[in-house]
Amino acid sequence: MIDQAFDPSEFELVLHFSFRQILTWGDNYKDKRDFIRRNALEEFPKYTKNYEWYAFLIKVRRNKLARPLDIENVPKLIIDAFSRRQIRLDKSVYPQVGIYDEDSLKYVRVLHVEGELANNEDNTEVWVYGRKR
Repeated sequence: MIDQAFDPSEFELVLHFSFRQILTWGDNYKDKRDFIRRNALEEFPKYTKNYEWYAFLIKVRRNKLARPLDIENVPKLIIDAFSRRQIRLDKSVYPQVGIYDEDSLKYVRVLHVEGELANNEDNTEVWVYGRKR
């Protein structure tokens, strides 16, 4: 999926989850981030290590009969959802899903987003990897 910038032997899977929807920029950002957090909570590890930085792999499947989708609008809400800073600003009821301090390059360095048209409902699948120290 990702070229040489992502050597799987240097990373550990931190979180993998999905939900039957595609969220993009629009109204109610906080509500959308909390929706993502709530869906991740079920698969969220009891303990998370402190990694050097993180990589996100996001795959969306869009119902080909739905309105067109601008795929570049998908990752921002997902990455923000796991920022401790954003969780505090949102006054979220899901503080336990904070993975990194903020959504800056210091903490998130790889972002891979791909999409496909499908015959069924919308779906978003997210993998979060931590780079080993």
